[in-house]
Amino acid sequence: MRPSTTGARVLTGTSRVVLGETPTERSATMTEAQGQPQRRTQRERREATVGKLVDATITAISEVGYGKASVQEICRRAGVSHGGLFRHFETRLDLVVTVAEEVGRRQIAGFVARVHPFFTEASDFVEVLRAIREASRSPLNIVWFELLLAARTDDELRARLAPTIEAYSKDIYLTALRIPAIAAQPDEIRQVAVFTGLHMFDGETFVNAVYPRPDLDEKRLSFVAAFYASTLTGRTGG
Repeated sequence: MRPSTTGARVLTGTSRVVLGETPTERSATMTEAQGQPQRRTQRERREATVGKLVDATITAISEVGYGKASVQEICRRAGVSHGGLFRHFETRLDLVVTVAEEVGRRQIAGFVARVHPFFTEASDFVEVLRAIREASRSPLNIVWFELLLAARTDDELRARLAPTIEAYSKDIYLTALRIPAIAAQPDEIRQVAVFTGLHMFDGETFVNAVYPRPDLDEKRLSFVAAFYASTLTGRTGG
């Protein structure tokens, strides 16, 4: 993902937050010579606090929704005071933008993990689409949807998220092109084919959260796979 452009003070200068780690992973390490816990530096403490706030925000949005992921809710989950939050982020919006960047990064990593078995071998369209669907059904995708939905009516949030959304879309597309079955799509329709499939599974995930239709899932895979296969032979059903 692109470098953070948020107001998180801890992300400026030479400091860099390694997001996605658990607080345990950021705990003090034992020195080989003394066998005693090594005291963390100020930067490490700040990174640990920011990491807790980001993780707590992701969990809060996932469980109670964007609208209820208040500063109070986030701080309660993170075990950080309001003052502690605002020492690292000037506003809640700055925290949300950092969270969006982290969600995008984790989403890309999850997408790669799901589809990488198809990078080097010819695969059935149905199996490729099944892997993409599983990536779309990640709980993080619901958080991503919540952020996009909030940005729909929040001009400032939409403007702040625009670079992250653009970078995320580019990374997803380039990753999809590493799958031979997708890269083989005709040049003139390749991009629209990729995003049509991705958006279909995104919408399916969102709707299934409130109205699941497992009876249609497998049929939908076969239907879409048949369409993609037809584009390779020039048969589009017309």
